Amino acid sequence: MSKYLKGAIVKHQSGEIRGEVVAVFAQGEFPASYHVQWDDGTWSLHAEKELEWVSSDRRAENALSRSAR
Repeated sequence: MSKYLKGAIVKHQSGEIRGEVVAVFAQGEFPASYHVQWDDGTWSLHAEKELEWVSSDRRAENALSRSAR
């Protein structure tokens, strides 16, 4: 089972960039890989161990940032 669902907001282990999981690739007992669209517009594929959870979805994150203004 994958750790992050499609639509989850994650950050790279470097902590410098955040993005949205757009696809999950999981096969049996092997760790999942994730296709992520980063906030700077780039896309990349990452192993689960390279990512950290930020939020469950972009809509919730956007609502929180608007209410903080």
